[in-house]
Amino acid sequence: MAYVNPLHPPVRSSQRSHYSSLGDAAGATVFLSSSRRRLPLVPFTPSSKWDLAMGQHTRLHGAIQFNHIGYNSQGVQMRELSARSTGGLGNIIAGANDLVLAHTGRERIMLRIIWPGYEHVEWTYNLDLNVGGRPITRAQLGVVVAQNFARFVEKTRSEPSCSREWNLSSSGTRFEHLVLIALVNVWEGVWQADIAIDLR
Repeated sequence: MAYVNPLHPPVRSSQRSHYSSLGDAAGATVFLSSSRRRLPLVPFTPSSKWDLAMGQHTRLHGAIQFNHIGYNSQGVQMRELSARSTGGLGNIIAGANDLVLAHTGRERIMLRIIWPGYEHVEWTYNLDLNVGGRPITRAQLGVVVAQNFARFVEKTRSEPSCSREWNLSSSGTRFEHLVLIALVNVWEGVWQADIAIDLR
């Protein structure tokens, strides 16, 4: 449930800034494709007043990038992540077999999806960082993120959107348009995906 401040009126979507404090975490990107644009990140903030007052208790980790071999900061299409085997992804993703979250010391993280216009749709997923007794690889992580976005897009089909620009529908943005740029640590064990939309 969203917090309503009794001292100030609600902010309309036309008054919201498209600036994201997460932008620097994943780096400014110039895409090679003119049809590709970055989805504004809606950063997670804890609903607990205690968590907000106390702030971060742990250091945030650097963003985990997803790129095709030889193409930095361009991302990987989610349809590729969901259609190929982990071995097949090893042939196309830079650092596919890197143990990207082994250094965190965590057993699991929370993946949170907050989509502009669908802030009312709650999506969290507790992601185990060990697969078959081994730390998760970049390719395996990308597959799990893509699976969650596929489910999220399916779930939002029956939900109203407050944003025409970022509408998820058969006539708007579809799963096959999504490109995973990075996974960003936004709050302690909470991570969000940095996404681009490619409508070609």
